Amino acid sequence: LDLQADKLIMRLLSSILLSLLVALSSPHPQHGSRQVQQEEFCKGWPAFVADEITEFHDLPLSWSLNTTIPAWLKGSLVKNGPARKKFEDDRRYSTYLDSWGKLHKFTFNGESVTFSGRMIETTNYNKSVKAGHMVPTIALAKILPNDWNLFEVAQGVVNGYDNTNVMLWKLGPAVKEEGIYIATTDYPYVHEMDPDTLAVKHKWGLNQLTDGMSLGSCSHWRREIGTDNSLNFHMMISGIHEDFVLYRFGSTWQEREVVGKFRLPHQTIVHMFSNTPHYAVVAIYPVAMDFFAMANHNMHPFETIKKLDKPASFYLIRLRDGVVIDGFESEDPALVFGTHHMNAWEEGDEVVLDLACNPWDAMASYQDIDTMLEHEDTGADKANWVMKRVKLHMKTKAVVVEDWPNMLDVPMLNTVDFPVINNEYTGYKNRYTYGWVSIDYCKQYLVKKDLEDSLNDKTWGKPNHYSGEVFFVPRPDGESEDDGVVMVIVFDGELEQSYLLMLDGQTFEEINHSYLPHTVPFAFHGNWFPELQ
Repeated sequence: LDLQADKLIMRLLSSILLSLLVALSSPHPQHGSRQVQQEEFCKGWPAFVADEITEFHDLPLSWSLNTTIPAWLKGSLVKNGPARKKFEDDRRYSTYLDSWGKLHKFTFNGESVTFSGRMIETTNYNKSVKAGHMVPTIALAKILPNDWNLFEVAQGVVNGYDNTNVMLWKLGPAVKEEGIYIATTDYPYVHEMDPDTLAVKHKWGLNQLTDGMSLGSCSHWRREIGTDNSLNFHMMISGIHEDFVLYRFGSTWQEREVVGKFRLPHQTIVHMFSNTPHYAVVAIYPVAMDFFAMANHNMHPFETIKKLDKPASFYLIRLRDGVVIDGFESEDPALVFGTHHMNAWEEGDEVVLDLACNPWDAMASYQDIDTMLEHEDTGADKANWVMKRVKLHMKTKAVVVEDWPNMLDVPMLNTVDFPVINNEYTGYKNRYTYGWVSIDYCKQYLVKKDLEDSLNDKTWGKPNHYSGEVFFVPRPDGESEDDGVVMVIVFDGELEQSYLLMLDGQTFEEINHSYLPHTVPFAFHGNWFPELQ
């Protein structure tokens, strides 16, 4: 009993210390001065989202601390994300999501770690480089200071959209010589990439004659559990309607088949889905992007986003035969929109999923560059999004929405996005997740969440240090779910320099860090490729 009491006291003290840490690292500008806020609490923030287009390859890195890097860590972490928002003219994109993508690769082989970076040199990107100015394309949001004129809109329709700036994925097995590496986005095209040179090899899309016309796809490809297959969807035009069509891909773009499909209840935005051993899990939110209205908005889809007076709907597609199980609906306000699925699994007659739930206009508003650079300190103690657990009962069609546990009662601990897990638990119930918290943009923390005992929740953060999505690499033959390392690229706003940070997956304490010779702007998603050594 005494030991249990001591343990409880220690956890309570940990809770108090964590709350103090959050409070002390939160900004307190004097006299409401935005200038004071920027100088004291957002140092280097503009440099974190500035352009960085330098190409470099296999630069050796050195670690800052006298600690050993795990010898088992062999492979490459590849991150994808925006890196160029303007060219030589005075025009620029208004949303960070339109900035042209760049790949950054960190290759581990024992004590050797090298660093490479290269812009994703698509056809449209190369046109702008060659012309010395921004060549018209379809852009998600308006161009500043002067949007496309009618002639340029027509040019943009011809050039289309080919900015695959969200993620790198591998079709096929974890064998370098088999399959292909693809840079992805939610637009229905991908680019095959050379994993060594990071050069664009080929652009792939569906065949409009045989497959039909796709209006959108998904950046977040899924590995079909127990196989080397990949799953993804396309939103296909079907007369005056749209169909959600799930595909299964083999080792190449050509090796694909339709798993199943259903008629969408309305136009919508779906950024991600999840999968269990038997089902693909799809959330359809009451938020629409009206593609047919784009012509009235200079072909900018973000200007057509609207909230609908409808419930959120969930669909299960059975992977073995494509049977669709529908009828799941919820009016819960948290489910108005979601960006990322953490995981999904099966429990008896239920399918359970954890979702990062966001404001309905998050895709358009959060990445607005002027908002990112001119934001005000609101004094908030949590982010504008929240994680929710959703339970779908397959017999009754009931939808139950639950909060994550938060026994430490620290508000930000459940407001993570970019949630990642040990991928060996994909499709099965996991205990731990790692995520990113962004409060008023420049107050950022990393979180390790224990979903079975939230008194064990842990955080990492420093004032004026800006990060993003982490990636967990499990130790081969590890004995526990969190036995591995967490890697993340962080930007030191004081020095205006990026560094690669490595944390212990169990203790969430720093193992080591390495300052980089080139800045890595705020990136989106990454993957670990053990075959790239």
